[in-house]
Amino acid sequence: MRKQKLRNLAALLVVALVLGCWVGVAGAFVPGAGEAINQLKASGLYSNTDVNQTLVDLSNTSNGTVTSVTYIGAEQTRTDNTFSVVSQTYDAAMDRITSFCFELYNQYDPGGTDIGLSGILNLDNPILTVHVYTYGVQKDQLMYAFVSGIVDCLGNPPIRSSSGSSWVNNYSPAAMSSKVITSFKIGEKLITTTSGTPITMDVVPYVKDNRTFTPVRYLAYALGVTEEGVLWNEATQTVTIIKDDTTIKLTIGSTVLIKNKETIIMDVAPELVDPGRTMLPARWVSEALGATVTWDEVTQQVVIKQGT
Repeated sequence: MRKQKLRNLAALLVVALVLGCWVGVAGAFVPGAGEAINQLKASGLYSNTDVNQTLVDLSNTSNGTVTSVTYIGAEQTRTDNTFSVVSQTYDAAMDRITSFCFELYNQYDPGGTDIGLSGILNLDNPILTVHVYTYGVQKDQLMYAFVSGIVDCLGNPPIRSSSGSSWVNNYSPAAMSSKVITSFKIGEKLITTTSGTPITMDVVPYVKDNRTFTPVRYLAYALGVTEEGVLWNEATQTVTIIKDDTTIKLTIGSTVLIKNKETIIMDVAPELVDPGRTMLPARWVSEALGATVTWDEVTQQVVIKQGT
């Protein structure tokens, strides 16, 4: 059955290339996927409860830059990313993106999840934005797998073996289940995370003295800490965060962070804002819990990654 699907995909590719364009869906063998994607296109929305979408701009691949804009769910939750990739032609980049989607389709299809893409390959008048759609029970995880793998797929050919390829091994459902990517955006109350539904905060991240301050409580939740694992002591103005075998303590106005028995001196002290939220640059708590933090100046987003 899988071989027949791949033959069908190959036939679609041949027809598309002969016509000088790429149309429709690569995948769409999960019942309802093609119709759901077409309905999303017709609605004028970027995503809905059934379909997610990422727009990948390949117009600057020759300069080694790719950008993506991802929309998740009925709220059309948006995440912007800018990637540095190996310099290559649009044609080469599109070929790699297509191959990567096929690899992901083969991994996620058994779980009732689909991936599709559409764009134009007419090099006389190219449309350089590729639309990638995910549908089905693991559509969120599959979309994050695709976005997470853009740099890899545009920089490294898959290393194939009898068990699959490096793309499969790095972005399979099992591999992605151990990774959590969280995004805070300046001035917005919504946290997007691959670990589950978006989290709505009652305060917004802000910039002060060139540092991005995020609410510690909601940051902890996004990093997998339970509500019971975040404790506030009014008398001592201390926040305690507990996750597995790690305990972190922060005190308002103090640059000392205690991780278990280790003392860490921060370069900024936590501060309180209405309605009583402790704010601190994200990297101190994130790194103490084993995550890594990056800042995207263009999109004004803090991106936190857990897992390898």
